[in-house]
Amino acid sequence: MRFTTTFVATLAAVSCLGFVGAASGYHTRFVADNCNYAAPTPSSHITRAGSTTVALRARWEGYQWAGGCWNDNDVDDSPGDPPGTAGTGGEGGDCSGFTFKVWREPEDTSSAAFHQWGRLRFVHGPYTALSFKNGVGAPNATKAKSALITMDALASDGHIGLVYVTNADGSDQIIEAKGEAYGTNVWTRTYRGSSSYSGVQRLGWSS
Repeated sequence: MRFTTTFVATLAAVSCLGFVGAASGYHTRFVADNCNYAAPTPSSHITRAGSTTVALRARWEGYQWAGGCWNDNDVDDSPGDPPGTAGTGGEGGDCSGFTFKVWREPEDTSSAAFHQWGRLRFVHGPYTALSFKNGVGAPNATKAKSALITMDALASDGHIGLVYVTNADGSDQIIEAKGEAYGTNVWTRTYRGSSSYSGVQRLGWSS
């Protein structure tokens, strides 16, 4: 998916912990050399366990602001990309692009269908962290934080992370695309207890 000027401007406001103003001339070739624009595979259903597997395949991979393409070799193949700069061609998704692919959503915001995207399919999707937080789009809805379970999400105006495991002390293990310096991984977070974060869910899980 090619980004329009309007969409990139919107992403700049909710950069998933990136920092705008980095050197815009830097480019890597991960996307050019490895990624594709193949059509997604429609699916009749999705399970939380299946999406957890999809999410974990991105663990230890890179982070790319406005990105959406990664492999599964457990290393960032384009480290040092300028934070907050779209189109530098690096490996990884950002927080909202990662969520979009793990939740197997369609690019059509009026559809709640299930679309399986390959890891190396470059797609970000139409949603920012803020739009996920507000339950924008047919596949998405808000959800009480107390009711969140595995593969639901916690979203703020500028970041979204997926619940991997709920901890007994009220924190969660969150799998998220955090930022250029961190990549994508699982961390213990207290987002559930923060007023900045709201509960979000993908609709239509079969189990």
